[in-house]
Amino acid sequence: MNILLEYIGQNYMTLMLLSGLVVILFANKRTKVEGVQYVWAIAAIVFIITICEYAEYWCDTYNKPIWIRYVKSAISYSLNPLMILLELYLVAPIKRKLLLWIPYIINVALAVSDLFGTNFIYGYGEDHNFISGKLKIVPAIVICLYIVLLTYYSTRFIKSGELSKALIVFFMSATTIITVYLEYNNIIVNHTTEIAAMEMLIYYFYLAAIQHSNAQQKLHESELILEHQKNELLMAQIQPHFINNSLLAIQARCMDYPEIYESIKNFSRYLRSNFDNIGNSHLITFEQELKNVKAYLSLEKMNFGDKLVVEYDIDNKDFMLPALSVEPLVENAVRHGIAARENGGIVQIIQRDEEDGIIIDVRDIGYGKITLTEKQEKRKGIGVANVRARLAVGSKGELELIPGENGTCARITLRNVVYESEERGMGK
Repeated sequence: MNILLEYIGQNYMTLMLLSGLVVILFANKRTKVEGVQYVWAIAAIVFIITICEYAEYWCDTYNKPIWIRYVKSAISYSLNPLMILLELYLVAPIKRKLLLWIPYIINVALAVSDLFGTNFIYGYGEDHNFISGKLKIVPAIVICLYIVLLTYYSTRFIKSGELSKALIVFFMSATTIITVYLEYNNIIVNHTTEIAAMEMLIYYFYLAAIQHSNAQQKLHESELILEHQKNELLMAQIQPHFINNSLLAIQARCMDYPEIYESIKNFSRYLRSNFDNIGNSHLITFEQELKNVKAYLSLEKMNFGDKLVVEYDIDNKDFMLPALSVEPLVENAVRHGIAARENGGIVQIIQRDEEDGIIIDVRDIGYGKITLTEKQEKRKGIGVANVRARLAVGSKGELELIPGENGTCARITLRNVVYESEERGMGK
């Protein structure tokens, strides 16, 4: 019990700082603070060093065997540079970190070899007096190397605009240098571990503050995105009803003009289907998708006349698929396969029931020279990406683009197909 009280008395401030750091680490264990593993490792090293320092005092005071001091020195000479090395790992973006271990390994090899009487770094006389070895400067060189690197990275942080981090790192290197110098000149005694514990406590608070700041920034960005989405949703709720109602009013006034009446009806159907389905991944029947496709094509026929020919070859309309899976491909075929051709062409919509699923082909067969701008190519890619995203939800299907001599075939393959008749049966 007396030994424990003596140990606590000699290392009271260090132990209190370490205890505070451990409590904070446990309290924030759910928060993923970058580099926290190094903080734990350094805290453990500081604790072990306090035990080693007390072991030396205990050995001298109670005249214990000399081998205890040898073991203590080997551990201390190994852990002190390791503590600074881990601080480097913690604060510095070093690419070739393994190179930093070379001087440390040399230092440890020399310190351990002294256990066998080589006296490279240290040794002890018969009266337990410390004897400096011929290579006693090696541990100091290794520690100084790591401290210089710490200082160097603090200047790099300043140049990169990370002033707060530069200040923390500079403080860590400066306090270490001052403490080592004062203890080397016997101005202060046994404050190295206290300073190390204090540095870790301060740097962890810095890391936690950065983590909290980043989390707040992400939360703020998420709130802005959510607010933007709410505004978009509000606009989407207002505009479709206004547009649709306006079209119905105009349509009612065109009863005496069948062609205009049908055009407005098809345009209204096209808008309504797109407004209803944008942002949704629900399934609709292929028959409903075809109605939307035909509404769109009837409008395009008015624009292109005989330059646009549409052919359907359909086996089955009863199956389900994601909304807006086929219609955007038909739009691509018309805008980028037919409209871009001098003499127009044919759009074919083909559906086949296969053993491993359902195949839907949207083909454009153009006539004459094709002229596609870069902007048109980009819009085509967006349409394809949107369809792929819709088909990917729930692994409902996949899209393949098959180039041909006079156009492109966009092929949808649906797996694990659900049929409308099956859904009705399940509903019952």
